[in-house]
Formats: sequence, C-alpha cells, structure tokens
Amino acid sequence: MRYLLIFLFLSGPANRAAAQEDFYTVVKDYFRVNPFAGQFSAFINAVKTDPGLIITRSADKTDTSLFTIEGEYRSFNPFSIRANKVEMALGEKQRVYGARRQVADTIILYQITGFFDSTAQTVKALKKEYKRINNKIKRGLAVQSEVPLTGINGIREGAITNHARHERLSAPISVVWFIREDGKLGLLVALRMKYANNRAIPSGLLTEYYYLNRVLR
Repeated sequence: MRYLLIFLFLSGPANRAAAQEDFYTVVKDYFRVNPFAGQFSAFINAVKTDPGLIITRSADKTDTSLFTIEGEYRSFNPFSIRANKVEMALGEKQRVYGARRQVADTIILYQITGFFDSTAQTVKALKKEYKRINNKIKRGLAVQSEVPLTGINGIREGAITNHARHERLSAPISVVWFIREDGKLGLLVALRMKYANNRAIPSGLLTEYYYLNRVLR
C-alpha cells in the first residue's frame, strides 16, 4: 500500500481547501475519532488511546522524523459492506515545493481503509458505496476529479475521486476504491489537514493557513 499512500499524498494538495457541512458529516460518519471536533492534541491522544484500535506502528515526532500512527480496528466498520479488516493510518507527511527557493512544508494525512472479499457481487456493492460517498461529499465540495489508478505499483484496478470547493483549491478529502494485484478489494477515505492554534484545518499548505482561517470562521 506504500505506493498508493504516496499517490494519495501527492494528488491532494495541488490546489487549496475549504469545507462545508456535508464534508464534516462524512468525516463524522467514516472516522471513529473526528479531528475537527475539538483540540488537535486531544484528537491525537484519543487515537493513541482508542481501546477499539490495535496499534501496529507508532512513532513520535522528533527533530529528524515525523509522527505516524497505524492500526487495525477490532470491530469498527463505517462502511455498509461487511469488511474483513478495517485499517487506520494517521501521519505527518513532508512536501517540498518551489522551483528556485525550495520550502519544506508538512501536511497531516488521515485515512481509513476497509478490505473486503473480492467477489463479483462485493465489487459491485463496493462501487455503489464509493459512488454514494462521493455523491454525499459533492453537495458541499462541488468540484470533483476522478482519476483511474493506472500505473500504481501493486494496484490492478481502481479509481480516486478528489473533492474541493473550487478547481484552484486543494482537495481536503478523497475517496478510493481499488483491487490489489493479490486480489484484495479495498475502499479508502482519506483526509488532508493542517493544524494551527491547536485546531485541525482541512488541507492546505502552511502559507494557506490565513486563507483557510477566514473561510472556516
């Protein structure tokens, strides 16, 4: 899944972000711990201490590394399809931008992935669920761009839909369905965030904070 994670990180912050009520509703419905419900530090602590999450990997932020938390839920499944496994990944990713004078920035990637039986019936149901989630999000984030997952190492078939308020603003949320080369079928919802003043902000680069702060007031 490493190549898919890199693709998700790079495909989102190409524009800027904003959020509407339907976006927050999807976040609340599909993520066990809502990053926008309170202080960002409380959100991180709630993920770390969640009794329903089996943590498989965890690393704190240091002077030379970024934080990451990965795990598998014991019973939580927000999807309408019966899942064999539901994984969570939360981590800080670095992005370097600028042609002449390069500037390093970080963004938080928070995602949940369900894995399902790869039967023809389940694939059909999963594509329906994928479309249903996207239709719900687009009521608040009208700009959609669907890209087939071709050329992604380890992925046989699939698609990603990015959602934004405007074509020049980045996608704070993406929805993905995929079939891996090993036959595993998955459905993934990914959030992109920044944080400032101990509050999570949907997507954006560091320089976009003041713009986003105005939008979300």
